[in-house]
Formats: sequence, structure tokens, C-alpha cells
Amino acid sequence: MKNLILIVAIILMGQNFANAHTCQNETVKCPIDGKNVTFCVTMSMTTFGSFKDFQKQGAIGDHYEELINTCPKCHFSGYIDDFKEKISEEEKIKIKEYLTKFDNTKIDDAKQCLIAGEIKELQKKPNREIAFCYVTGSYLLRSNDKQVEFRKELQSKAKDNLISALDKNEYEDKSAIANINYLIAEMERRTGSFDEAIKRYDLAINDSNKQDWVEEVAKEQKELAVKKDENNTI
Repeated sequence: MKNLILIVAIILMGQNFANAHTCQNETVKCPIDGKNVTFCVTMSMTTFGSFKDFQKQGAIGDHYEELINTCPKCHFSGYIDDFKEKISEEEKIKIKEYLTKFDNTKIDDAKQCLIAGEIKELQKKPNREIAFCYVTGSYLLRSNDKQVEFRKELQSKAKDNLISALDKNEYEDKSAIANINYLIAEMERRTGSFDEAIKRYDLAINDSNKQDWVEEVAKEQKELAVKKDENNTI
């Protein structure tokens, strides 16, 4: 009997390990000052659905915390590919000047996302790319009652950039447009802009190219906006 229990335990442990988030360290050099920065790059994880703003749920560990990292010396922040990108001397000057405002500032995971997004704005990167730096930062503050205003700032910045991305036709896949309008609506609702949220939910619901899931979820979330409910935990 003891052997059977041990075997079952080993099997369960093996299943948990297989489902766990794993990552591998990769060290890159900061493109601004050459300082080494180590990322823990996600190798595997298991997702069990998502929140209503697309954040994945499941055995994902620190996946979102590890997506964006910061140079400990100058505070340049971005995805690992941003650290590998060659930056012109002209851009370096602008970025260095921008980063000075973070001197003597504690940089947490959410603030890394803010810095990464604002650097991309300086570099005039696509708005869709900028937006998801801010969206990622908002994920990290989902249940943080002490940084509600900062979380809303990130969501507002995400919304503005998603709208610009649509205006500039940055999404080639027409079926993605309803998804983005839905996400804009969620950013609007979570920051208390209920009337604007309702308009965006309707755009997603009435989009002839929408994916099957959009209408049901958008209608469900629209009801929250109608009730002026800015619940951010879902």
C-alpha cells in the first residue's frame, strides 16, 4: 500500500512539474551603457484560460514580470529583443535624457513597463507594440489597492495607443480589429470611462469579421459598463 501511495505521489509531482512555468536565463547587454542584464526567458507554461483583459491564467509563474526588464545602471527598459536592437547615437541621447527622471527612483515591475512603453514612444515604434507594454504593466497591478491610480494611468496609455494603432491600420488581420476594440473597451471600463467603453463594446459586437467568442464576452462586459462597474479583478 505504501508503495502504491508513493507511486501516485510521484506521478502527481511529475504532472505538477510538467505543468509548471519554466524559464531559462539569458544575459544581454544594455544598448545604452553596456551593462549586463539577465532575463529569465519563458520556456514552458500551462494556461487555464484568461482574465477578461486577455491576461493568461494558469501555471504561468512570473511570466509577465519577466517579459520586461530594466538595466540596473541607467534604467533602460524593454523586452529582451529591445536590448538586442541597435540604437542610433541620436536615439541614445534622447533616451538618456528621458531616463534621468528616474534617477534615485525605485523601479518595480510595473514601472519597468511604463519606462519600456515611453522609450518606444520616443523611438516612434508602432502603437500596437507600445500599447502592450502598458497593458502588461496593468496586469502586474491587477489587485494592487495601493497603486490604483498608476494602474489606471497604464490602462489609459494602453487605450490611447490601441486607438492610434487602429487609426493607422496597424492590424492586417481584420478579425483582430474586434478583439482590439473589445480590449479598448475593457481599458475604458476599468478606468471609469463607461460611455466610451460602451461605444467600443458595440463596435466589437457589431464587427462582421469578429471571432466567435467576441459577441458573448463583449455583451457580458458591456453590462458592467452600463452598471458603471470598473471591477479590475476579473
